[in-house]
Amino acid sequence: MKKKFLAVLITATMMLTACSSDGNLEETSGTGPNGTETEDTEGTTTPEATVTETTAGTVVTETTVDEPVQVFEYITFGHYEQDGDESNGPEPIEWMVLSEEDGRMLLLSRYILDYQAYNVDYDDVTWETCTLRKWLNEDFYNAAFDASEQEQILTVTNSNPENVSPYSNSVGGNDTEDKIFLLSSDEADTLFINDDARAVDDCDWWWLRSPGYINNRAAVVLTIGEIYNHGHIVSFNYYDHGVRPAFWLDLDT
Repeated sequence: MKKKFLAVLITATMMLTACSSDGNLEETSGTGPNGTETEDTEGTTTPEATVTETTAGTVVTETTVDEPVQVFEYITFGHYEQDGDESNGPEPIEWMVLSEEDGRMLLLSRYILDYQAYNVDYDDVTWETCTLRKWLNEDFYNAAFDASEQEQILTVTNSNPENVSPYSNSVGGNDTEDKIFLLSSDEADTLFINDDARAVDDCDWWWLRSPGYINNRAAVVLTIGEIYNHGHIVSFNYYDHGVRPAFWLDLDT
């Protein structure tokens, strides 16, 4: 009687093991819910399975998907001191092509080109009134581009909407006429596919022209590429508060 019970138990165990194996094969076979073959589509990445063993001995399969990578075209235009060695002259500036339309191209510096406060004084400001806008359109503009290059830089009208945070108490200010400018929060959001594409370096933030939740703060992109609409104090001028200038290049000039 004991032998018969043991044989039944072994048989049942083998059946359970077989069912469990079949289930695992079905989960990893690569077929869809209707038995159809699945394929990776363009613009997606292949999931990678990792196996983790819990304290109870149960094996759990977790699937992770790599972040998509945004590929940019780069051009060189203008010169600016970037390596800290003024004896060898200013270096060519590399620009990311963010958009191209109607005979013009939107460019953003590939790297942070300088470290400036959004406004030299701790005060309520907008993009229209901040000192960084004046610096970009005068000091930087004249230092980075010669006369022929300046002729190719378009003057554009930039809108300056209010902060997007629901608890904001700031104003965006008037539209501005700019040659050189910073991206707005909305532009930084829509022109990049993810945080990785926006990130520059492990220790560098960069200013956006949009206001923070109050007007003595301005929005920034954090080191990890996240847009921080709460904002940093406008008078911050630490080594890691960077400037990535942007402008529209006339392709017909």
